[in-house]
Amino acid sequence: MNPVAKLAIAGINMGAAALVGKGLGAAWTKATGNQPPAISHDSEDTLRQVILWTVLTSVVGAVVSFGIARLQRRFFN
Repeated sequence: MNPVAKLAIAGINMGAAALVGKGLGAAWTKATGNQPPAISHDSEDTLRQVILWTVLTSVVGAVVSFGIARLQRRFFN
């Protein structure tokens, strides 16, 4: 694979991660009425919320990454 394609795929992955983060944050806020859990010592988020947010972002991130990898194989190989 040529270097330009590798850079393009890296850019697509970073852009997708940013969009997914914004979308999940908006969906979380709409569903719960609160901002997504954040890393801070004075946070009032429950352990359940933190674990749910972590699992949700991990699963969606993996699915998006898998989809990008499939598109990469389709168009660049």
